[in-house]
Amino acid sequence: MKRGEDYYGLPTAVRSLALFYNKKLFEEAGIAEPPKTLDEMVEAAKKIAKTDAAGNFEVEGITLDMAGQDHHWWREILVRQFGGAPYSDDGSKVAYNDAAGEKALAFYTGLQTSEKVGLSGFMDEGQAAFRAGRAGMTIDGTFRLGAFREITDFEWGVAELPASADGVQSNYASYFANAIGSGASGEELEAAQKFLAYISSEEAMTLWLEEVGELPARRAAALTEANLANPVTAPFLKGLDYAHTTRFVEENAQRQITTDMVNRVLLQGQSPADSVAEAATAEQALLDKFAQ
Repeated sequence: MKRGEDYYGLPTAVRSLALFYNKKLFEEAGIAEPPKTLDEMVEAAKKIAKTDAAGNFEVEGITLDMAGQDHHWWREILVRQFGGAPYSDDGSKVAYNDAAGEKALAFYTGLQTSEKVGLSGFMDEGQAAFRAGRAGMTIDGTFRLGAFREITDFEWGVAELPASADGVQSNYASYFANAIGSGASGEELEAAQKFLAYISSEEAMTLWLEEVGELPARRAAALTEANLANPVTAPFLKGLDYAHTTRFVEENAQRQITTDMVNRVLLQGQSPADSVAEAATAEQALLDKFAQ
């Protein structure tokens, strides 16, 4: 991990996003394969979604969870797929307050308001609804593999994130780095050096992938023939080829801004254009604060 000319740590694990889908619900709905485009995703979600006589969801077509990974999906993927960019090249200016940002928000909120294939807050969390077999699809990260492997009621699969109608692909990626504190000395420093050497090794990264699901930071451990052929890990690895990383200054606050942006549309009936503009103003103030 390098900033300017200084190194701060060694990357140990990489994350990206993918589409998890419930093979049982896909089969019941007569869907042969996971969607490759956003339009196909919406159509699949419509076939899967089920409501009771009162109109309450029993099964979602796709989860809606902006507090989870959907804020990445909207920011770095949907905005780009609708022709825009979330920030300026140096990350200092909000750039989604335009037609692309508005269309991206209208698409996302429309999954609930007009397409009626998902419900924000259904079973509290998107991953919980998926694990319970109450959602046909969910967008989540590699870190979810460990938990989803515990599912026994149905078989699930992983696919690359759907592209736009004109074939634009995008993804979000991030990584973890470990470092040695500057106050370490003597035996503590020696032990820390041995530990850092191990957790940044191919052996440790391979073990972490098998047990947790996080992708290895070392290319030699990640881009193996086995991993690239594995139907679970391959979509995440392929997504790295076209992934973007947000330069967060305060991720929790920036996530909350996008969550509030969505809720203003869903709960208050604010227009996507006005809600995007309000979010952009709030986030720009946050970026400016950290630039001082």
